[in-house]
Amino acid sequence: MPWYRHLLWPFAVLYGLGVWFRNRLFDLGIPPSKQFDVPVICVGNLEAGGTGKSPIVLWILKLLSENGLNVAMLSRGYGRSTEGFRMVSEKDSVSDVGDEPLQTKLRFPNLTIAVCENRVKGIEQLLSSENRPDVIVMDDGFQHRWVKPSFSLLVTRSGFPFWRNNLLPVGTLREAKSEKSRADALVVIGEESVEIPFQGKSFKAKIEVSDVIQISGYEIGASELDSVVLLSGIANAHRFEHLVQLKMNVLEHIQFVDHHNYTVSDIQLLRKKLDSFGAAAQAVVTTEKDAARLKNSSLLNELGQTPVFCLLVDISFDTNDKQRFDKMILEHGKHA
Repeated sequence: MPWYRHLLWPFAVLYGLGVWFRNRLFDLGIPPSKQFDVPVICVGNLEAGGTGKSPIVLWILKLLSENGLNVAMLSRGYGRSTEGFRMVSEKDSVSDVGDEPLQTKLRFPNLTIAVCENRVKGIEQLLSSENRPDVIVMDDGFQHRWVKPSFSLLVTRSGFPFWRNNLLPVGTLREAKSEKSRADALVVIGEESVEIPFQGKSFKAKIEVSDVIQISGYEIGASELDSVVLLSGIANAHRFEHLVQLKMNVLEHIQFVDHHNYTVSDIQLLRKKLDSFGAAAQAVVTTEKDAARLKNSSLLNELGQTPVFCLLVDISFDTNDKQRFDKMILEHGKHA
C-alpha cells in the first residue's frame, strides 16, 4: 500500500462508523430486510471489485440450470444509463443494462438475467413474471441489506484477502472485516496458500482459461496466435495479463479503470499501438467483460480487419472442494 494512503485514516474511520451504524440498524430491523419464498443466493464481497466474483456467479448459474432448476440472475446493472427493472437481452448495449449482466446473458442466452437497482422490487418482478424462477442468484448484493438472502456467499482473492485489507479510502473494503459473519460460506480464489479465518464453510478455487474466441476481424485460429496486444478495463488486470501470458507473448497491455466506457478515441489509441508493432502484433485480446462493452457497438469498426479475441475464464476447484461446493449450492437451491 502506498504510504500516502495512511493519511486517509481519519476518513476511513468516519466511513467505517457510518457503515457500522447502518448495519446495526438493519440488524435491529430498522429498516426491515425482506425474505422471499424462493431461494435467493447472494454472491458478493467485502472489497470493491477484483475478487473473482463474476466467474463464481457463472459457475453457480450453470450448475443450477444444468440440474433442472429454473434460475434467474438479478444485478444492479452498474454503470447503465437506464433505471428501474429491465430484462437483459443479447441485443442490449452496456449503457442499457451494464457490462456484467450483458456478459452473463451472452454466456447463457437462455437464462433469465435482469437488472434493477432496487433488489426487492427486482425480485418481486421476477417472481410475478410468467417464467417464475425456482431460485434467484443476486449478484453483488452483500451490501444490499433490504433483501435478506436465504444463502450468502463471500468471495475474496488469496493474494490480497479481505482480512489483510483496510476500509475505504485507505484500502478497498466496503465494510469492516467483522461483517464476514453475515456470510454462510467463503470462496478464496487464487494460487497462494493462505490461512482462512472464517468460521463457516470455506473453499479454495483458481481462475483458469476455458477458451479463446474470436469476436471480430479476419479469421485466424487462436492456436496460431503468438504475439498480441491486450485491452482491458477491469479491477484485476494483472490476473488477466498473467493468464494470457501463459499462452502467448504480450507486446503491450492497454489498461483502463474497472467498468470503463470505451470511446472512439480509446480504440484509436489501440489502433496506433497496434500499428507501432507492425506485423508483430497479430491480434487484440480482451476480457469477456470488455467484449460485452464492445459488442453491439460500432467501436470495433475502428480496428478494421484486425482480429479481436475474447478470453473466457472459469473457476477450477480441487476435486474435494468441487464436490462440497456443488452439493452445498444444489441442496440450498432445491430445498431452501
